[in-house]
Amino acid sequence: MRKKTIRRLLVVAVVAVIVAVLNSGGAGAQPELPGGGVAGTGTDAQGEQSKQVVLGFYLDVLAANRLDRVRDYLAEDYVQHSPGLPGTVDGYLKTYAQLHDTFPDLLARIDKIVAHGDKVMMLNTFRGTHKQSGRQLDFETAELYRVADGKIVEHWDAVDYAAMDELGVVFPRGEQPSTATNWTGTEQQRQNLGRLFLTIDSLYAHPEAPVRGFLAKDVIQHTRGLGHGLLDFKQNLIGYRERFPDLTMQVTHTVADNDNVVVFWYWKGHEKDTGEELVLNRADVFRVAGGQFVEHWSRIDYRAANPFGLK
Repeated sequence: MRKKTIRRLLVVAVVAVIVAVLNSGGAGAQPELPGGGVAGTGTDAQGEQSKQVVLGFYLDVLAANRLDRVRDYLAEDYVQHSPGLPGTVDGYLKTYAQLHDTFPDLLARIDKIVAHGDKVMMLNTFRGTHKQSGRQLDFETAELYRVADGKIVEHWDAVDYAAMDELGVVFPRGEQPSTATNWTGTEQQRQNLGRLFLTIDSLYAHPEAPVRGFLAKDVIQHTRGLGHGLLDFKQNLIGYRERFPDLTMQVTHTVADNDNVVVFWYWKGHEKDTGEELVLNRADVFRVAGGQFVEHWSRIDYRAANPFGLK
């Protein structure tokens, strides 16, 4: 118990120092890049180009239901990492056609988009009518795309499949491969990534301790079932930690622009009373203002969360 207390105090002290450094802009000299220039300065031109490719894909193909234009945006060696789905362009066409046959009026609303280098994250809300039952489908996703040479070459996601399960449309479960964090980009992007990892190592790891990472006290919360503010945020994390004592949070992808930072990760653990295993695929998005996380969204596969009554 004493070791845990000492560790928490060390976490508080270290995070407080780093928070002060980041918020003062005094993180020190940036490393030089090959060929000249300084890491973290300028604008993320590649990210803006990648964003336009993904937006074009949504507007020209998905919103217009023009599957004949898929190859204008997906590379021939496109890889789909969603578990159990065909990982090729032809596989994508087949899956999408089947989905639209089941939900003929299916449309996606883009809720948020964050681009960083060759990666683009989109928060979407899908709505459609189940052809057989006439029931309305609403489900949320976090989509991650990698762009190369003007086309989409890879895709990952965190999807709330629970709503589709209720309609008998069952997608396979499984884990998706990870990618390394991109520490290049603008100074704001790099600082936002630093804020993210410090918040994970402090608030997420020790929610019961007097730490909050970079989360604002009045953070606006968009996750269902949670109220605004730091207290509800911490109480939800404490509930996870108490119920799953061996809980791990495995980061798989990160994306950051000048105003937002995103983490895709798997939360894994065993319930204290039953030993039942939790494998939760989720994505969390924070809007950054004044050096703090002032707004939060999440995308959770509630197929894993609902049996435990989790938020």
